[in-house]
Amino acid sequence: MKKRMTAFLLSLLLFAAHAGAETPIVVNPDSAPQTAEETAAMVAAIVKEAMENEELGSVFADEVTVVTEAVPSEWFPGEPQTIHTLSHGGMTLRYLEQISGEADESGRYPLYIALHGGGGGSEEMNNDQWINMLGYYGPDVENGIYLSVRGVSDTWDLHFREETYPLLDALISYMTAAEHADPNHVYLLGFSAGGDGVYQLSPRLADRFAAVNMSSGHPNGVSLLNLANCPICLQAGIRDYYSEDGKRSVRCAEFEKTLNEYRNRYGFGYEHQVWIHVPEGHQIYDFGNVTPLVLADPEAFAEREEPENMLSAMKQVALKWLETDDVATLSYWLYGDSEPFDRDIALLVRDDFSLELTEANTSAVTWVSRYVRNPAPAEVVWDLGTRAASREITSWYWLEAEPSVNAGIIRASFDSSSNTYTVTPDEAVNGDFAIRFLAGMVDTGRPVRIVTPEGEYTLQVNPSEELAIASFLERADPDMVCVGKILYSELK
Repeated sequence: MKKRMTAFLLSLLLFAAHAGAETPIVVNPDSAPQTAEETAAMVAAIVKEAMENEELGSVFADEVTVVTEAVPSEWFPGEPQTIHTLSHGGMTLRYLEQISGEADESGRYPLYIALHGGGGGSEEMNNDQWINMLGYYGPDVENGIYLSVRGVSDTWDLHFREETYPLLDALISYMTAAEHADPNHVYLLGFSAGGDGVYQLSPRLADRFAAVNMSSGHPNGVSLLNLANCPICLQAGIRDYYSEDGKRSVRCAEFEKTLNEYRNRYGFGYEHQVWIHVPEGHQIYDFGNVTPLVLADPEAFAEREEPENMLSAMKQVALKWLETDDVATLSYWLYGDSEPFDRDIALLVRDDFSLELTEANTSAVTWVSRYVRNPAPAEVVWDLGTRAASREITSWYWLEAEPSVNAGIIRASFDSSSNTYTVTPDEAVNGDFAIRFLAGMVDTGRPVRIVTPEGEYTLQVNPSEELAIASFLERADPDMVCVGKILYSELK
């Protein structure tokens, strides 16, 4: 211990001399200094002990029950389904589960969370959609745990009500602690009302997901600025307008430009794919081993749709072949039910509007499965205006703020070579926040530097075992164990 502290203090003094001899801020002064290797060993021991505890799952779910009941459904008539019910904080979440393939060498599986369509309507209708989702993306999962999650209500926003956010956090933690899910391979997928859910959930829980897929949903004005480190695939059929004002396909295509602008603005991230299927409407091929036609340039469609009155032109094709120009019929008419209608929509898009078509493998599962979550990214962008007030976890990658801090944007980066954090909050940030020192990110054996618009600060981070345990129990996430943190306001 004496040699270790001497070496640490010597490196601190040398660093301080070079930086201007300022007195370092000591984080966790009641804890002893540790090298990066010693910190890693401490965290590994904490994680090992916790994960071997058979009661760990109960930390994240008050009660998980498994019941077998026959769910009336046209998809599985009279067939018993195993329904899991997770209870957390007095709220419940139901899901269906299937496991495919084998665990990896560490004994873990990728986790796919699927959100069903439906929304505002009867309980029976939403139950049918829920059961259907078990066989929707499920067959494409060759290796992993696939969950079809029931919306928490029968309202239009059934997948993103306030109670959904803490329930999904608890579900992911429970699956990691008790069911061998890999926290770095968690994927969110949704169709229709489930797509609405992906739009809303992904930017508020982005630190949980390796990648997400949104199909045939509506963004309802959501910002995707928080997806810098969470790749997203967005899919819609070109005639899926839903209504004159809804324009689901157009809103989807607009994100091609928006996400590119984000990447150009911040210089990193915002990995995405936008597929606008032609000539499909609401129902698209986002599953199976197929290669449908999609727009080569979704941005061109989004920019030209209104000036060139594409909706009106598609309505005329519907009037000719379907004998109605109703927008809902145009949107929901099944691809394949009228070959002349499908043909003329495709010709309209390709020839009259000169939009180039190309083939693509649009399997949502295939696309998201390419990605692995980085739990401690070198750069983060946190749009505090897009967060869930009900979320019990207040951290975001390696930043943290109370729910009341709900305005403004924080941009932050970390340079591992110099052990330096650069943190830049904009003027709209309406409260204090913390920088979290993750065990697998910061080198606790060297001085830590934080650079802000107000100044530069040297820190000595003494790893706290108590904080490490608490942060692991918050998420069941071995790669996001925090050993120290400091409030931005304390950097003075």
